[in-house]
Amino acid sequence: MKFGKADDPGSIDLSLPDDHLGTEALLKQQPERTEPMRLFVGCAKWNKEDLKNFYPRGTKDELAYYSSQFN
Repeated sequence: MKFGKADDPGSIDLSLPDDHLGTEALLKQQPERTEPMRLFVGCAKWNKEDLKNFYPRGTKDELAYYSSQFN
């Protein structure tokens, strides 16, 4: 599989593993939240060499473009 491409994306298992045994106990120690927890997603690397074909041709500031695509 090439980065960002899969022959059959429907065959990829995206299910999450079971929680670690200590997760529930740790979360119960936290103060109660009034807002839902927010989750931020991004790539482990953002430079042009690692993300070929992610940036539009001519992009001069990779970090600025990357940060506009992810939160």
